[in-house]
Amino acid sequence: MKWNMLPAVSIMTLLIVACGQNGSNGIADPWPDRMDLLVIDSIGIESGDSNFVFGAIGDVCFGNQDEILVLDQAGSHIRAFSKSGDFLSRISRSGSGPGELSLPLSLSCLEDGRIFVLDPMSNSYEVFHGSDYSFSEEVALWGNNPPMDPCGLDGEYYLGLKFEMDQSNGSLTGISTLGRFRMGEAEPQVIYYRGEFPVDLSDFDILVKNMLRSLVFTGDRSGRVFFSEMSTHSYDVLAFESDGTELFRITTDLSPVSRTTEEMEEEKAYMEHWVSRMSGIPIEWNAEPFRWMVAGLGVDGQERLWVQRGTELKPVFDVFDMTGEHLFSARFPMEGLSWKFHIESRGMLAWEEDPESGVQKVYMIEEP
Repeated sequence: MKWNMLPAVSIMTLLIVACGQNGSNGIADPWPDRMDLLVIDSIGIESGDSNFVFGAIGDVCFGNQDEILVLDQAGSHIRAFSKSGDFLSRISRSGSGPGELSLPLSLSCLEDGRIFVLDPMSNSYEVFHGSDYSFSEEVALWGNNPPMDPCGLDGEYYLGLKFEMDQSNGSLTGISTLGRFRMGEAEPQVIYYRGEFPVDLSDFDILVKNMLRSLVFTGDRSGRVFFSEMSTHSYDVLAFESDGTELFRITTDLSPVSRTTEEMEEEKAYMEHWVSRMSGIPIEWNAEPFRWMVAGLGVDGQERLWVQRGTELKPVFDVFDMTGEHLFSARFPMEGLSWKFHIESRGMLAWEEDPESGVQKVYMIEEP
């Protein structure tokens, strides 16, 4: 399950849309009954054994040996843990040589077990063997902007969002393409989404938003693809077979949820720091006045689609079968709007991007 960058925020009072209540515009919650998810264990400590102290968690996924892989952006490496939380190994290190990482953004696994990491500083994926974590190859097929937020699908295929610029019509246009890529090939074999937007290079804020805040998406080992355009007013999820045939579509009415001034100020400070660290370019960030309707997607081991709402202080998921029928809704027991989740056939994981305690942990969740 892949997620676009979410703002770091403090814990604060939820303004509208509580369980069983109407939102500010009178729209009733369609699924007010929610089961509570159970956190069964965690990895991470404040101090002590350095293998368990995280600098800045950038992404988390499962390896094909059921191990938990944690990408530490601050240390430019991956740490592997057993499913019971025991430390196994470190993969890669900071640097610009073969198999080394500069500013890694995300990681995923192919069906054959290979681990690959997006490193935009080298415009490439660094690929490692899943059996012994040794370096396999660097895939550098693009002059800039490799497909973002890669998500392993079936076989050698992965899902990714490719961003490009076009000036053929005399004006600069940004193009975002969500496609099915084969490892080792530059162009997608199937395109599921294509969006265009005008680019003003003097307004870097809008450019970054269109790159980082356009879609949330995920895929599964059957090659199915699920995505939603990021919106503060529309809950709309599309599902496709691997060949691009539409499988189903989920839409529902939810009340837009206003963000507090404190939320927007903290997002502004966080994003300005993050963009400067990643690109070296100063930015004036303008935060959205409402929360995202759909904040993330994932498919569990029972082939159920999990849709995370971005509107609530305690993360809430609406869960659907592979026809788009709603099965149940569930609530994560911890508060905060910077929670990220990785949900796939091997399990469910969570981590907080900006915890109030300052200590990042990876939480293992029992699949209901």
